[in-house]
Parts: sequence; structure tokens; C-alpha cells
Amino acid sequence: MRRTTTALALLLALTACSSGGETETEQPGQEPSPTGSPSGAPSGGASEDPTVAEPTDAFLDWTDTGNEAGTPYLAGPEWSARSTGSGSRVDLTRPGTDIGIAAGSGRTISEVLMSTDWVVVVRQDEAETRSSLVDVVDLATGEKGTLAGPAPASGGSWALTGSDLYYPTYGDRRAYCLATSALADSNGEDGWCAPRNTGFSGLTATDLGVGMMTFDDSRPVACRTANLLDDSGVPQPIDGPTECLAWDVAPAYDGYVWSEVPRPKRQEEAHFHASAYGAFVDLGPGTTGSLTPCGDSVFFVRDPQSPDEPARLMRWTADHTLEVAYESASTGNAFLGEPACGGGVLTLSSFGEQGDEQVWAPVA
Repeated sequence: MRRTTTALALLLALTACSSGGETETEQPGQEPSPTGSPSGAPSGGASEDPTVAEPTDAFLDWTDTGNEAGTPYLAGPEWSARSTGSGSRVDLTRPGTDIGIAAGSGRTISEVLMSTDWVVVVRQDEAETRSSLVDVVDLATGEKGTLAGPAPASGGSWALTGSDLYYPTYGDRRAYCLATSALADSNGEDGWCAPRNTGFSGLTATDLGVGMMTFDDSRPVACRTANLLDDSGVPQPIDGPTECLAWDVAPAYDGYVWSEVPRPKRQEEAHFHASAYGAFVDLGPGTTGSLTPCGDSVFFVRDPQSPDEPARLMRWTADHTLEVAYESASTGNAFLGEPACGGGVLTLSSFGEQGDEQVWAPVA
């Protein structure tokens, strides 16, 4: 079996480094939560000596999707989205309704994002010389429209939370910038732009905030920084990560979760951490590119750590505890695909010698 992962996404994203724009003045990191730990906060340690989290089993109520594992499929509370024909078409379905969206000539469907009320379908130019085209579907009415906002760059990282869409665009002098579109209001604007010879990727977004990884063009290995956007839409480095080693990052209740890649030649292998109320927790090993906010929690994938262990989906909860939300039937030679969240519903593919499956579950 071969693993498909976004661990190589950074190498591709380096081609999207900003080629222009003014250099931003570095801002000090901001605490996402008030100083001091109220009752019920985790008993974490300092960033250099974090408390090690001991996970407990708390499996979600998983249901088979009826698809083969690895099928491009996203379940939501009412709708589902299934891509077919190697990205040539996506079908949005709910009982009694089907909306088909074709990628079009020379394009492929690169992103399908779903919240409770919206679906966003990104149709990327296969040659990556033209801007992506975007279809926006209002799930309350089934009406299809187009993106309101700056023209998106081809490729890049996208994130949707509620009715707010975050995506890459180009600014003055081809600066690589972050754009936002308020789908409910049909308006959008560009915002922060990466300084020259830098870029960003790994967007995550929830009602708690927006995370991104920024990187420079250092060789042989880019220097990577985990950030959360401040109230002005400017990325601010979080406290905790080892300098230049961060990868994934996502806002969480009272803090955030991030990963680090300690060995450049093993970019798929990461170590995850969390911070809440300024306390730091060691969440253990995981897979780069798998950090996924959904519902009130943040999830990441952990490969088997020994021949007799399964692959696991880990959950950092709103109560600052680490749980095992899913285990593969297979042990040793087993792995999970990247989880996908649609309006508080997780979809997950599992692969292994004891059988493959694709399942979905609501997140409380």
C-alpha cells in the first residue's frame, strides 16, 4: 500500500511564494486566551517541558458511507458531496435533490468545502496558468452562484467556516495574499500579503479563529512558522513551537494545536502539541497535513507506532483532553486518510490488510 499525504504540500507551495509586496513589520505573538488558568483548565507544563497527554478511548458513532475507501466524498448534516471522474465532476446530494457541478475543459475539482449552510467547489486550471473558478451553493435554497471577491490564485490552501471563506489571491506586484469572502453577504476583499520570497499554506478556520503556516525560501529546508490571525487579519506566531520546525496549526478552545516536523527527510512524520490558557501539552506523534478542526474539537491522524497497534484518529477536545475517536481494524500495516469536516460531520477513510472502509460521524 502507498500512502497519499499532503506532507509534500509545502514543497509545492514554495512555488507560490510572494514575488512582491511590502515587508511586514513583525508583530509580537498574541495570547489567544486570558492570562491565568480558570477552574477546569489543563494541568499543562511550560513549552519546554509540556505535560504528556494520556489518551482515552471515546470512539465516535461511525457509519459506513457506502463508498470505497479513498473516494473523494464529504458528508454533512444534510448534504453530501461526491467527486467522480478523477475530479471532472462533483455531485451535491440530499434526499430528493442533486446538484451536479462539472469542472469544465482543462480544469479539475481541487477543493470541496462544506459548512452547515454553504458548499464551495473550486475548479482549478490543470496547467495552473489561469485563476481558479469557484462555485458557491447556498444549501438552504440549493441555489448556485459564483465567488464574490478577489480572483483566486491557482491552487493554494482554502478554508471555510460558517459563511466565511479564506483563500489565496495575488495582490500588487504579484504578492501572494490572503483573501476573504463573506458568502452570506456576497462580498469579499483581499487582506494580508506575504512579504517577498515567502508564502503561506495549511489554512484552518473555525469560529475561534484562523490558522496558517508561513514559510520562507531558505535552502535546503524552508523555515516554517505556525500562526493565528489577529483581529486585523495579520498572522501572529504562536508561542511554543521550535523555531522553523512548525507545520500544522489550528485554533482550539482556549488556545491552539500545532505540529512540528523534527526530521526534514521524513516530512510525513510530525509531533503534535496543544496549548490552553498558556499551559502546554504533548499530544504525541501524528501525520502532517491531517490536523482538522471539526465541531468543538481538533483531530489528527496517528499511524501505528508498533506492529500490533492500529492507526488512530486522535481528538483534542474542548475540555482539553486527548481521546481516540477511531481505530483501524488492521494493525501494523495500516493507515488513515486525511479526515474531512463538513458542517460538524467528519468523513474518514481507513486502509489496511484487514479491510478498507470509508465512514462518517457527527461531532458533538
